[in-house]
Amino acid sequence: MFEYKIDGPALKDGIPIHIAASALDNFQSIVDKTFLVSIGAKRLSAKDRERFQLKASKFSQGSLTTVFDIMLSGVQLILPFAGSLGPQNIWDYTKDTFAFLKLVCSSVQNEERPTYQFNNNGNVVVNTGNTTNNFYAPVIQIGELALPSYQSLAHLIDPQTIDFISAGIKDSVNPDIFLGKDDKNIFDIPTRIEKDSINLDCEIFDFNKYKNIGKISIKDKNQAIPIGEYNFTISGAQNNIDYIYSMLKPSVKVICNIEMESNPFGGEDKVYKLHIIGISP
Repeated sequence: MFEYKIDGPALKDGIPIHIAASALDNFQSIVDKTFLVSIGAKRLSAKDRERFQLKASKFSQGSLTTVFDIMLSGVQLILPFAGSLGPQNIWDYTKDTFAFLKLVCSSVQNEERPTYQFNNNGNVVVNTGNTTNNFYAPVIQIGELALPSYQSLAHLIDPQTIDFISAGIKDSVNPDIFLGKDDKNIFDIPTRIEKDSINLDCEIFDFNKYKNIGKISIKDKNQAIPIGEYNFTISGAQNNIDYIYSMLKPSVKVICNIEMESNPFGGEDKVYKLHIIGISP
């Protein structure tokens, strides 16, 4: 059996539902990613959920302490598991992914780009600065999928509400997953805004006039950033009416600065967000 625990000042006189819901949802999402990679799928279907579940058998008061089991039935996994297949294998990959993400996120925060060496035995050597660590190769794919959920989970840490979040084998002295008071930003990835502005031909297909944020779609290859969808924010005191009207057009030209995000998983840095200076006539 496994145990998932959240404790802090906000839970002493009852458990706020919004905190409990967020903590449980993000934890479920993290373990889901291990399962998805293990079956070689991109999304969890209703049939998959019937075959794979975290089932809680106990909730304790004074903190959000959940005793749960990982339930598997009729599942054919493709990960290179050692020994017999079972819930412990799913958990081993989950805890290894946690250790992997802590390592590589800390590395990019220290401006050290992790490098990867893949071996034929299914292992990968991760070099960060002067440190070398060995992982099963699937933890990289699991880590990429699970990182947003880990970020959301860590952001629940707050001196006024949550002191720590932990998970592992029930009654274990040292939990496999632990986020403490100093770990709120442990999974945050640093970004930088490029100084030179660029022109983009794009479609604005989503815009929030209250927050002045939205999404654009790049459909042509020969541009400064790859084809895809990107978040944007409006820089300065622009009239957001122009952006509302622009959603009626199949294509507009925008002037913007790119905010780049360090890539902890190898390869080039990625576009994190666009800061739009204006729309060209």
